[in-house]
Amino acid sequence: MPISIKEDLLLPNPLEWTATGYRIVRKFQITGLEEYTPTLRPIMAATATDSTTGFVIPAVNTPHPNQPGAIVRAVRAVCLGPDCFDIYCRYEWDQYPSAYLKSYNAGLVQLLRPYDANNNLATVSYTPQGGQPQTMVAELKRVILNATLSFHFLQTADPEALTVQYAGLVNSLLWRGYPPRTWLCLPINGSTQDGIWYRNTYSFAYNPQTWDEYAVFKNVDGSVPSGIAGSMVTDGSATAGNGWGRFVIYGQTDFNTAFPDIT
Repeated sequence: MPISIKEDLLLPNPLEWTATGYRIVRKFQITGLEEYTPTLRPIMAATATDSTTGFVIPAVNTPHPNQPGAIVRAVRAVCLGPDCFDIYCRYEWDQYPSAYLKSYNAGLVQLLRPYDANNNLATVSYTPQGGQPQTMVAELKRVILNATLSFHFLQTADPEALTVQYAGLVNSLLWRGYPPRTWLCLPINGSTQDGIWYRNTYSFAYNPQTWDEYAVFKNVDGSVPSGIAGSMVTDGSATAGNGWGRFVIYGQTDFNTAFPDIT
């Protein structure tokens, strides 16, 4: 007897919103299984193909036809008789109603910096009796924000290729309202069960003072020649001066173009 599959489009409450995301249930009724043994019938029902239309019962890891973000996580067969089974396909979509899940982890870290909160080079001058003034840079302990921002997507983009392309780069332009070079792209992690859909996590490390580094000329004794303190600019408006330089040490790319789904 030909196998027939009919979807129950009147299934009450097929969509649920749970603590982990959406859950969608589709119900199908399968007939035409008499030729199979009783132990084989539920297996054949759960993997059936309609003899007329060619429609196949959705397998685990198959995306929903109208919502690709929803993936089949379980298929359940319920016997209604020797020739009839109900098949329930449970789709789960672990994203919130927005395009992605967002997580933010922040803390404070103590660093040694050669300038104060107003971006003035921290120097100490000493003039010995009868001698010449000497100036040296002071390494100040500063507590700055140490934050990591992560976005979680269900998508077909391969995290390996994304990591090779973007990890270790900083934003070259204004991104999400933050100045250039303040966000560093970390390795993009992801996992897959079918090689098609990945649960990807994009993470970015924040540095409010940019990821640039500064170098200051010092004498052999560790002192800084007079005049450097007055010429050094650390607000990003200049890249070099007499005896000092600001260096961009990470490659740059436009995060707005690289990550258009992150807003």
